[in-house]
Amino acid sequence: MTNSTAPAGRNNKRRKVTIVRLALAGVAVAGVGAALTSAAWTDQAWFTAEASAADIELYGALGTAGSCPAAGDAAYAEADTLADAVSIGLTPFEDLVPGEERAVTICLWNGSDADLSVSQAPIVTTGDPVFGTGGATIGVEDGGAAYATQTLAVDEVKPFEVVVTTPEDWADSFQGAVSGELAITFTGSTDLP
Repeated sequence: MTNSTAPAGRNNKRRKVTIVRLALAGVAVAGVGAALTSAAWTDQAWFTAEASAADIELYGALGTAGSCPAAGDAAYAEADTLADAVSIGLTPFEDLVPGEERAVTICLWNGSDADLSVSQAPIVTTGDPVFGTGGATIGVEDGGAAYATQTLAVDEVKPFEVVVTTPEDWADSFQGAVSGELAITFTGSTDLP
C-alpha cells in the first residue's frame, strides 16, 4: 500500500493560485457587466427649421405725364400674358406723319419678395404695315437711352418711355396704314447679374 501524500504546502499553494485565478476571472466578468450596464449622463439641443419660397411678380401700368403710380396702386396689372397685357392703345400713336417722334410712359413695379433682373424682349415688327421695312420704329427708352437689362429692387417703381419715330422720308405707301398689336415684353428674373 502506497501512501501518496503530497506535501501539504504544495496543495495549499495550488489552491491559493486557483482561488486567485477564479477571483480575477470573476472581477473581469463583473467589470464587463458593469461596463455594459453603466449609463453616462446626456443632454440634447434640438433645432427646427422652416422655409418659404418668394412670390415673384412684375407689374405694369401706364404712366401719367411722365410719372408712375405708387407701388401697390390699383393701376398696376399682373399682365403675365399677351391676353392680359397693359394696352397703350392707338390714340397716342394715331395719325403719324413723316419726321415725328411720340412717346408714352409705361411703368414697371417689382411687387416681388426679391430683387429682379428685368430684361426686355425684342419687339417684333417684321411685315407690320406701319413698322415694317422702311416704316416707323418703336423702342423702349430709359432716360433717353435704349432700354438695357437692369435690376429692380423689391417694391421699386420705374418709368420707361415707349417711343415711336417715323422717318423724314416716310414713303407715301404707308399712308392710311394701321399696325397690328405689337408685344412689348419685360421679363423679371431672380437670376441677378
